[in-house]
Amino acid sequence: MITAHTDTTSAPRLPLAVLAAEVNGHMMCVVIDSYFDESLAPGLVSVRIPADDPSWHKLRTAPRLGISVLNPLQTIGVAHIAQSLVPKEGVGVVEGAAVHLTARLYQEFDAGQHTVALMSVSGRRTGDIAPEQRDYLFAAA
Repeated sequence: MITAHTDTTSAPRLPLAVLAAEVNGHMMCVVIDSYFDESLAPGLVSVRIPADDPSWHKLRTAPRLGISVLNPLQTIGVAHIAQSLVPKEGVGVVEGAAVHLTARLYQEFDAGQHTVALMSVSGRRTGDIAPEQRDYLFAAA
């Protein structure tokens, strides 16, 4: 089944991260399949979001967002990710993720069927990454 948010012009990709925050008292999230480190000073990462994703239009207004880079086992059960979000100071994190980042929207631009959002990172916490998962995380990114 293809949903409105599926990019049918490119090869299917594994979900790589979850972008989440509390907006108007409700925890919201977007599952993203593209995440890149862009700069160390200032600390910037970029994510790719389907342009027609209604959650992003609300999430982008949050003052702070959580980015949880998933571990390989979490990518299998991504349909249930929203149920495992834990609110921490207004941002959402996925427990057990390989990396948790706290960020704010720095800049965004239209990239056809997607929006590319550049995020300014203000905090980072590394989760437990098993040695056998390291190669997978590198290849998936």
